[in-house]
Amino acid sequence: MKRLICKIVWLTNLLVLFYYPFVYPADSPVKIERKEGKITLDNGLIRLSFSSENQFKLTEMTGGGYSWIPPSGSSNILWQFTLKGPEGINPLVKPFNGIYEGVEIKENTTKRSVLAFKWKMRLSKNRYYPVRVLVSLEQGAKLSEWNIEMDLPEGWKVADVSFPRITVNRSDSSKIIMPAGWGIEYPLEACANYSAQYPSYNGVMQLMCMQTGKEALYFATHDVDASIKTFQVKSEKANATLSTEIVTSEAWTPKKGGTFKLPWNTSIGLCADGWEQAVIDWYRPFSFQTVWGSKSFASHNLPQWLLNADMWLRPHFTTKETQYWLKKGIEYFGPDVACHWYRWHQIEYDVNYPEFFPPNKEFVPMMKEMQNLGTHVIPYINGRLWDPFSESYKKMNGNSCSCRKEDGSIYTEIYGSMIANTVTCPSSDTWRQIITQLVEKIQTDLGTDGVYIDQIGAAPGVPCWAKNHPHAPGGGEFWHKSYRELLENVRSKLQPEKILMTEENAECFMDLFDVMLMVNTPQGTGNPVPLFPLVYSDRMMLTCFMYYPQTEKVNSMSFRMKNVLGLLWGAQLGWIKPELIMSTEAETEAAFLREMVRFRKKQHDLIYGGQFMKEVIPEGDNPILYVPNMGKTPAVRGSLWIGADGTKAILMVNMDDHSHKVRLADNSEIFFDARQCIRINSQ
Repeated sequence: MKRLICKIVWLTNLLVLFYYPFVYPADSPVKIERKEGKITLDNGLIRLSFSSENQFKLTEMTGGGYSWIPPSGSSNILWQFTLKGPEGINPLVKPFNGIYEGVEIKENTTKRSVLAFKWKMRLSKNRYYPVRVLVSLEQGAKLSEWNIEMDLPEGWKVADVSFPRITVNRSDSSKIIMPAGWGIEYPLEACANYSAQYPSYNGVMQLMCMQTGKEALYFATHDVDASIKTFQVKSEKANATLSTEIVTSEAWTPKKGGTFKLPWNTSIGLCADGWEQAVIDWYRPFSFQTVWGSKSFASHNLPQWLLNADMWLRPHFTTKETQYWLKKGIEYFGPDVACHWYRWHQIEYDVNYPEFFPPNKEFVPMMKEMQNLGTHVIPYINGRLWDPFSESYKKMNGNSCSCRKEDGSIYTEIYGSMIANTVTCPSSDTWRQIITQLVEKIQTDLGTDGVYIDQIGAAPGVPCWAKNHPHAPGGGEFWHKSYRELLENVRSKLQPEKILMTEENAECFMDLFDVMLMVNTPQGTGNPVPLFPLVYSDRMMLTCFMYYPQTEKVNSMSFRMKNVLGLLWGAQLGWIKPELIMSTEAETEAAFLREMVRFRKKQHDLIYGGQFMKEVIPEGDNPILYVPNMGKTPAVRGSLWIGADGTKAILMVNMDDHSHKVRLADNSEIFFDARQCIRINSQ
């Protein structure tokens, strides 16, 4: 019986794939139909059917050549939110706390149609308010758009919203693709929970995709203001629920009462060609509409030394050992290698921030020596944390600059130093002046080649309820916009040939930095995938691939694989302590890394301003290798790139210690020596 049902579903999807485009061409007008207890939105590319009876229910979505039917009875909690009212009233509200009033047609033209699903909610004895979910389709669009609004009386605000909550069928083969770092693919097992805080290292983009077989469900917020939000997936035995969790800005609710509405839509669609194609077709076009994605690679005007820096070393401290090993590394890998320098300051790491001056007395002479060898040096500072026991915090009233929780307490975070640092609000004029003056002083007084400002592209934005800050209380877009103003001010003081760098790749800050350090993609829990390069490879310089944990040997396959994938996905390589890569036991890896650096130097026509198109995994003699903390990988991997001038080529690397003859899609065969890199040009 189960096989018969599967065959029927397969035949139905096949009929949809071949028949549907002919019945409804791509330029079909948007239509609304009521029939047999259902109401349907249809534009020829995507069709959504809902129950038109006494309960909200999405009954079917068809698009991209296949049809998806949500689990029965799973859509009762499409939304939930928390209100704040007089006398400290703070209810959590769900659909079953009110009366469902059905659906009405809010707009119906050939260009655009909108359905409004309505609930009547009760505030008090004689006071009610409506909640409306708006679902719209436009002509020619392959995505449905979802939003929620409600009309509230004076004195009431929306504190947080969970919307939309879309429940889908889960199978043992289902996977979820989350926007952490490069991108990470997890098996969507029963009772699994995944989340991505945007903007941060584990939520660098505003989307997630669920894939079962070849088909993908696309779930994204195309929010040009980059408001704080969390993407979440929670699975059960047979189902999984995808949602966006939002701490609202109080500015989104009118003070004197009126309509609350999310400032963006959630875009949902189906793609028969998998999550990669969905991201290319739908998220990439959105990215060009944003302030951070509208800037081309060429318009960054990166200094030539940065373009030539195909590898980074990571010196720590200013000791004789630091000097010895760093000099050896520069001599081995060549003068173009750049240096990201930690612990150049007298203060302890993560203690007394932001009091980085004075530097260790050995730093400037040592740096000048390395610069004379041809390298360029970028020292570390932190752009987010302020030590509450530092002199500057007391003297400059840092307490007034700290982000505040709703109860008035200060956010604090503890790292390796084991002390609590405060999270500073980027809207603070005092903090902006501190960071701007610090960057200027490092350039001028020390003579560095730029500054690395930690945490901005990695650590999550936090809602802030400080009453004295120049932004509305709560969450929203203030985090992104405040840091944008801060960094624009810093860049206005940036000297020629100097750069700014940050940790990780939260998309909304990418146009404000010259290079982003890629280190935080989760290891050992999922499979890294090139989500970020599929969208932004032609607009951003990235370096490194993942952290090298202290337990990871530099002569290990995991170290090798990280650099191979970094090369194939467009990153500058290395970001390794010189004493590790120059050690005797690392001779093989150092030689292979140097070969990859030399190979990358010849691929600038593809990588700089070019577009990463897809991964290429050849067949033939291509064994699967097991890599600790990285999972399994083919020995030979590749990537297809199209350069800014239209040049098309495949970059391929054999990361194995054995030679292999592999076969490409056109049946051509290529022989690889052990640890060899090859470029294959194509028409």
